[in-house]
Amino acid sequence: MTEYIRISAVIPTYNRGHIVGRAIESALAQEYAPSEVIIVDDGSNDRTLQVVEIYGQRVRYVHQANAGVSASRNRGIREAKFEWIAFLDSDDYWLPGYLKRMAAAIEATRGEAALYFSDTQLPHEASVDRQWRLCGLEINGEFEFRRDAGEWALMRVQPMMLQASLIRRQTYLELGGLPEQLRTREDTLLFFKLALLYPACAVSGCGTIMNSDDRIRLTQVYDGQTLVYCQATVFLFNEVLASVKHIARDRRQLLMDCLGASYFGMGRVFVRRKQYVSAVRNLFRSCVISPSLFARELAHSLVRHLFKEERGAHEGNS
Repeated sequence: MTEYIRISAVIPTYNRGHIVGRAIESALAQEYAPSEVIIVDDGSNDRTLQVVEIYGQRVRYVHQANAGVSASRNRGIREAKFEWIAFLDSDDYWLPGYLKRMAAAIEATRGEAALYFSDTQLPHEASVDRQWRLCGLEINGEFEFRRDAGEWALMRVQPMMLQASLIRRQTYLELGGLPEQLRTREDTLLFFKLALLYPACAVSGCGTIMNSDDRIRLTQVYDGQTLVYCQATVFLFNEVLASVKHIARDRRQLLMDCLGASYFGMGRVFVRRKQYVSAVRNLFRSCVISPSLFARELAHSLVRHLFKEERGAHEGNS
């Protein structure tokens, strides 16, 4: 393996003093060692600093006031000295051969992709054990390089996850990094931009073990029925459509349908909250953006509502 592929490992953390050592050790134990390991402490008030100090000069500790995981990752990118960024969440860990396989793919493709990603082992309580199996992604050989990787980003569930990805630092900065105002779906937005605008490469094998052995993950998981999730999704598709100017008509229509569905979903949230003016406003936007999608969603909602009423009446009479 040539040594010109230099990787900065970035590990954001917040109050993870009890488990951050596992993530650090998995980075330091890589067969193809990262050129630097950066810990971005997002304002922890536990013993995170004391744990990091154990590793001495092998890691670089950066502290900031609490600003969220996206701000932590963006800070890590700014602090990084090398071309390739490998993110790792502090509650997850890498398998020993992960960076070696990723670096081999970069070398074989002459670094032409902006994004290299591997598979992720999901927590034991997940319905399937691997992210790619969940998505239905299969590749032939050790890696698959695509100059047009939009199909991957547009899958029902994206196969890419930040903790199992290498991203070219300059490209990340050119795209503006992760939007720090979003509380969810920020990584989905980044992968849309990367895969629709640049070549990408899927690398075989599992790189990261994703854990649920801590009560709260840094990246919060919001239910699809929450206002936070719906607002983030609307922002996401508006941003993708504004950023990706040259895109095939069928893909643009798919993105427009997704945006219309996002506004429809937000309208439903406001209906449940009995905020009917906001509900009508968002449902109207959905209809204007994608009339056919709006008609389908409305029909499905009416069917669900009627079925719910019928079931309630049946249970009441039984």
